[in-house]
Amino acid sequence: MAREVRTSKNGLLGSIILASGRSAWLVIVITVMMNLLMLTIPIYSLQIYDRVLTSHSIATLVFLTLIACILIAAYGFLEWIRLRVLLRLGNRFELAYAERLLNTCITQSARFSNPSSALLRDLAVIRSFIASPQGVVTLVDVPVAILFVVVVFLISPVLGAAMLFGGFVLLVVATFTDKSTMEPIRLGGEAAQKAQFRSAEIVERSELVEALGMRHSVIAHWQGAALEGLHYQSRSADWIAANTAVSRWARLVVSIAMTALGAYLAIHNEITMGAMIAASILMGRGLAPLENVISLWRQVINVRLAWRRVSDALVISCRPENTVELPAPVGHLSLEKVLYAPPGAEQPTIKGVSFEIPAGRMLGLVGPVAAGKSTLAKLICGVWRPGNGVIRLDGADVFLWQREDFGKHIGYLPQGTELLAGSVRDNIARFSDCDDSTVIEAASLADVHNLILRLPNGYDTLIGPGGMILSGGTRQRIGLARALFGSPCLLVLDEPSSGLDTEGEKALILALRLMRAKGTTIVVVSHQNSILRDADAIAVLVDGQLHKLGPRRELLPLPGDSPSVQHALEAV
Repeated sequence: MAREVRTSKNGLLGSIILASGRSAWLVIVITVMMNLLMLTIPIYSLQIYDRVLTSHSIATLVFLTLIACILIAAYGFLEWIRLRVLLRLGNRFELAYAERLLNTCITQSARFSNPSSALLRDLAVIRSFIASPQGVVTLVDVPVAILFVVVVFLISPVLGAAMLFGGFVLLVVATFTDKSTMEPIRLGGEAAQKAQFRSAEIVERSELVEALGMRHSVIAHWQGAALEGLHYQSRSADWIAANTAVSRWARLVVSIAMTALGAYLAIHNEITMGAMIAASILMGRGLAPLENVISLWRQVINVRLAWRRVSDALVISCRPENTVELPAPVGHLSLEKVLYAPPGAEQPTIKGVSFEIPAGRMLGLVGPVAAGKSTLAKLICGVWRPGNGVIRLDGADVFLWQREDFGKHIGYLPQGTELLAGSVRDNIARFSDCDDSTVIEAASLADVHNLILRLPNGYDTLIGPGGMILSGGTRQRIGLARALFGSPCLLVLDEPSSGLDTEGEKALILALRLMRAKGTTIVVVSHQNSILRDADAIAVLVDGQLHKLGPRRELLPLPGDSPSVQHALEAV
């Protein structure tokens, strides 16, 4: 199990070292050793030209060749070790951040009501870059290349100066590549991500698209973002291609210049022919990392942008939670001047709502469309945080409550039941380890036990993403069983009768009565009189404000009520 780490202020390389510890340093040490072993070829060439060819010694030739082969074998062994370590280093890096990043995705999606799983793809991009031999190792090779410059300077200061000038030219090209391509690559990535979201949404809503004959129009809408992404990608690719060509031209010019300088110095007996050949080889090896970085620049920038998104998300989206595990609540719920505006919205959707629900009571939440009822339900569950005011369960702020601990005490059924890919048992048990009897008890409370037994594999039936193999009514009743799981002290239901037939509605009413008998506090959003009949109180929400609050018999008279009950909702 990888240890959890904080994002490093030193950037991606610093974070890799922080997440991987000694493994990252091992890669750096191996890389330095491999670069030292790469000196074998130029030194071997130097000895062959300056010693073997002049002495005509076969024994020296054999001895030098044997040593060179051993050193090159060591280089190959270190390359094998480095590739294995890089793969594991990439895996460790991903594991170090994956759990926190998935937590962040959940928090962002719940807060902004849109998917954020692209962050996990960003993390996979970084992992691939780390594990690739052409990835992070290329960046490590760049500073190590100074070693080759130093060796060339020792051979000849003139040749060293020529190589240093070539490195300077490549650095200028690399800097220009960064400046000219960063913005197009960023804009292209954003457009591509937008196109991906649009295509995923179109496929997810395929039934609606087909039924309304919207296929061509929605594809044209998607194509706008796709073409924008291709435009920026092509623009950045053109710059990278041009800069890559310039860098290769510069390296070849430096190679020719060094060969010419070496020949000139050799003619004047300032260096030997072997030194000239060795310097040429060292130049090629020393400048290669800079040229590789330029050719890989798009990948480098994409990784930098991915890491920026990941690190920003981990810092910005941290959700504050109490560290103390609170005692089990009894269910007293209070809202204190709660105001909430969605991110980016100018006007709040909940405007100063205050009320209390004693433990074991049932509140019906009613109001016209877009009154803010579902928003208030999410606030009560601690999904969103009020901009002002606070919602408390037994005196504790529901948003700051540890989510794992809070979830044990609450049941929630959102509008439009959302099930997860897995088995029926997994969904009812909220993917936790528990006794089968607890799962069956919740299913029986929702009166869905017999329906589940008729499925192909009973409770072990795999229902697919969103419960796609189930009917709408069965999904709703399994969602209700999930909400009832563990006998929560607070139950929040948003339009729980949606999609239910008469039998299912009767089962829902019976379940609510049983939960009230157990002392559960219930908040139910509904327009069905049959569901609200047993409510102790009714809260009427209009335009985000609490319009009326009072006993059910006073605010929502039903057939069979006392004749003294007055119709108080006519203004709504």
